[in-house]
Amino acid sequence: MVEPSPGQIALLVVSIVLIALGSGFSVLRIRRPSERLRVAAKACWYSGAIVSLGVLIWHSIDRGSWMPLGDNFDTLIWLGLLLTLFVLYVQRYHPLGGLDWFLIPIVILLLVCAAIFGQAKPHEYAQTTWSWVHRMTAYGGALAFAVAGAVGALYLIVSRRLRSKAAVVRPLLGSLERLEHLTFVAVTLGFALFTIGTVTGLVEMFARHKTATPAKLLLATSVWIVYAIVLHSPINPSFRGRKTAALSILGFLLMVGTIVAVEF
Repeated sequence: MVEPSPGQIALLVVSIVLIALGSGFSVLRIRRPSERLRVAAKACWYSGAIVSLGVLIWHSIDRGSWMPLGDNFDTLIWLGLLLTLFVLYVQRYHPLGGLDWFLIPIVILLLVCAAIFGQAKPHEYAQTTWSWVHRMTAYGGALAFAVAGAVGALYLIVSRRLRSKAAVVRPLLGSLERLEHLTFVAVTLGFALFTIGTVTGLVEMFARHKTATPAKLLLATSVWIVYAIVLHSPINPSFRGRKTAALSILGFLLMVGTIVAVEF
């Protein structure tokens, strides 16, 4: 394993600052809608994404391998970059005002964690197809649940404003129907990936004669149950709407707890 160099850490900090500036410009648009602020926010996000990609390329050259997810530094930056690109894609082709207010802070947190935990490998797995399937599906599920949690938070905000008959702030936050649909899409993808990641992880654990801590099993099981309820909420109308959004947020928080338990 090759530890990130001071230069790579410094460049990563530049990326974090750029992305944070973009979030600041986006939030300012709430009180002062401006095309200049929108362009400035996008410019900062694109610049931050490019800098993050540069860090990944630099680190890959030092490691002598272009395979992703080689260590925590590489893994967390990849997750942050993919989430940033998702936000930029949605806001370009299917604009959803306010989505970045919830997802970009997650990106910043991922990049900060990359700088803090960048000197450790996520797991000492053998480089087998089974292990790669486990890691890719586990991280992919976490990313999809992050989207579901963010959209769920937007749903609660829009629902509350409609119930209080408050004027909708600019930029428009989207309709409840669209937010609910996006939540179901993210949960469906995340649930499938998380299920595969959980099963492959358990098999890997038993194959190596290891035991999982009760906290890990409890948190992982709780995440699976919560999102199973969300996924099947169309069958039970009593779980539609705000309850589904709240469960999406709860599931994401439990997912964060699971990742923390695994890392430590």
